[in-house]
Amino acid sequence: MNQQTIEVVVLENGQAPPTGTTTPPRKPKWHDTINYIGNPDNFCRQNREKYGPCFKTGVFGGTTVFVGSAKAIQMAFNGDLKYTEIALPPTTMDMFGPYSLFQRPDLHRQRKTALGPGLTGRALDGYTPQIDETIGRGLQDWSTPSSIALYPAVEKICFDVLVPLLLGVSLNDSDRATFEGLPVSSKAELKALYKTYFDGFYGLLKWKSRFTAYGRGLKARAALIDFMRAVICRRWVEGPINPTADFLSMMLAGQQENPDGVFSDDLIENQCLLQLWASHYEISALVCSLIYQLGRHPQVVQRLLEEQAEVMGIQSNVNRFEPEHLKQMLFLEATIKETLRILPPSTTANRRLTKSVVLDGVLYEKGWVLIAEPRIANMMADHFHKPELFDPDRFGPERGEGKMYQFIPFGGGVHACLGAQMTMIVTKLFASHLLRLFDWKLTGSAQFVQFPLRKIKDDYQIDIVRRV
Repeated sequence: MNQQTIEVVVLENGQAPPTGTTTPPRKPKWHDTINYIGNPDNFCRQNREKYGPCFKTGVFGGTTVFVGSAKAIQMAFNGDLKYTEIALPPTTMDMFGPYSLFQRPDLHRQRKTALGPGLTGRALDGYTPQIDETIGRGLQDWSTPSSIALYPAVEKICFDVLVPLLLGVSLNDSDRATFEGLPVSSKAELKALYKTYFDGFYGLLKWKSRFTAYGRGLKARAALIDFMRAVICRRWVEGPINPTADFLSMMLAGQQENPDGVFSDDLIENQCLLQLWASHYEISALVCSLIYQLGRHPQVVQRLLEEQAEVMGIQSNVNRFEPEHLKQMLFLEATIKETLRILPPSTTANRRLTKSVVLDGVLYEKGWVLIAEPRIANMMADHFHKPELFDPDRFGPERGEGKMYQFIPFGGGVHACLGAQMTMIVTKLFASHLLRLFDWKLTGSAQFVQFPLRKIKDDYQIDIVRRV
């Protein structure tokens, strides 16, 4: 869908909407926030079935309109600096900090353009051997036959992948020297800080106290910035900086080349903090969801194994997957996309209308918040054939489902996820090694944490057996 195919009528202050316009259905209710946070899937499904893909709620206070149709999502994504602004809760904005991409919309494009090369294209191809080796080594530690707690086992490997990839350091609990000069003494301590930090994102009270999630989150954020500052100091001391080695090196090289440019100390520290946080939680959750879905659909596993053998050829038992191998694994990519469609990790956009707009005869009023919700868009029959089915072929070239604004796993518009390509690469490599090494069976239906990020619960186990 092309951006020019919709006509958004922007109303100036005091301008009356065209005759005959309506507003989205449903009245906001006082308990909407509780119901949404408690079970976003049910909240979205029930209201979509009753009111359609766009409806009003009282989620997070005021009037919040959930949008799931492609046109309304396009309207929400593409209004920045014209008729929308970021509308995350104040506690969330504080956790992101003043140098995140969500702050200073006038500087967003400049910052994102500068950061992008470190997480896309040739840079990712250069990171692939290191990612591949770390995942392969981590999976070798999975002893079989046995039952494993899925999320903790996956999260451990993802963390070991992402810290060197993003920060250029390795943290090893068995080698205390790796923590020298850093204000944390173990990976567990660092992860605990991140959990406390994340818990503060949606703290109900904006009160700087150790008795509130918000207050504890701010304290953890300050400790994490201190950690990033110490890592950066270590990297300068170690020198010289290779801009293609990792994400932090790219930023440090940019600062070295232009000290007065976009890469200030504050921006670098903040981006290290946020990129490790977002990547770790999102990728760990996605890999677990993929493993769970494959356990439910053995016929998909068989096709993935056949694709892997075809791509790798006589090297079908090889221990290493190169970027060119991954690019040929189209069914694997489609399977990951279908996992993102069925089990989207989170909402993708919160925008507040700075002006009233009309789209297709529907009025969205100034001051309302728009939430582009994958749980609605991804389950619409107008967007996907038999959306209730897990069917990776829908993303194949023959069917071509999942068009822009209909499939929004990584958001869209100027605020599309910076780490989307990295997420796909890490997930592809994890899946490729897993398929080569193991068979697995599920132990019943999994329960998921639903908010603010969907992830399989820590106690869910799978049974694994090493392949012969």
